[in-house]
Amino acid sequence: MTASEQTTTAHPPHDAADISGGRLPHLWTRTLGDLTITYVPDAGVHMIPTRVYPASADEDWADHGPHMTDAGHLAMSCGALLVERGGKRLLLDAGHGSISGEDPEHFQHGFDHVQTLPDHLKSLGVDPATLETVAFTHLHDDHTGWARPDAVDDPRSLFPNARWLVGAGELEGPDPAAGPRLAGQDERTTAVADGTEIAEGVRAWALPGHTTGHTAWVLDTGDGRRVVAFGDAMHSPVQVQHPDWEVVLDHDRAEAEDSRRRLVEFLAQDGVFGFGVHFADQQLGTVDDAGRWRPWEDGRDNR
Repeated sequence: MTASEQTTTAHPPHDAADISGGRLPHLWTRTLGDLTITYVPDAGVHMIPTRVYPASADEDWADHGPHMTDAGHLAMSCGALLVERGGKRLLLDAGHGSISGEDPEHFQHGFDHVQTLPDHLKSLGVDPATLETVAFTHLHDDHTGWARPDAVDDPRSLFPNARWLVGAGELEGPDPAAGPRLAGQDERTTAVADGTEIAEGVRAWALPGHTTGHTAWVLDTGDGRRVVAFGDAMHSPVQVQHPDWEVVLDHDRAEAEDSRRRLVEFLAQDGVFGFGVHFADQQLGTVDDAGRWRPWEDGRDNR
């Protein structure tokens, strides 16, 4: 059974007024027009907010309680987006991968769960070997996860037959001394220019700054709406209100801020949805008239 044939998996029941980002990310499927998208979680992470956003101070977070855990950490998610249309599939990003979760970075408090993406794909009836394309927003480890050479015993990765697509300039960013980020990187990877259509209704949108070739993927739903999978152009809904807050790992602060501002402006348009892979349990949503992130409401079209 494909994801498009399944009943939509909603978040667990909760008070409608509670949009807390403290819960773990969950598998969900949404169909918009002739497009079906499925969020495939791989890890839930609790971050130290002032370390993720070094321009912020503790008092700046007083108004962002809905995105925090009870312990005062910023909830984030890691995973991938499965895109289906007309019987064809592609994957956007490849999750965090086979990490232990026992050695967090200095800006992380800890992990909630890890190594679930392969199990979720299996539950969706998706054999990773049948996926022909994996497109990456960028090549940081929490996005290349299961596509890395050391992801599984097979050196071709979890996706042995897939071609890799990245934005123009992204391959020039990583340090060559660190080795390839992707299995068979030299032979299997194609860099695509801004605006390139990589599959029916799926186009590259260059949003550099977080990395040299950071790229969002704009999905046409076929009924006049669009979904933007924007990777690390924003890491949390708070950046919708604070596009000037750089992230600790941003490669070029000014360029990243410009990309965020362009993204927020685009997401505020009618018929445009955003998919933020790190947005805890609020990955799909829009920017409302008040300039805030508005998560998708189950059973209701936000636009």
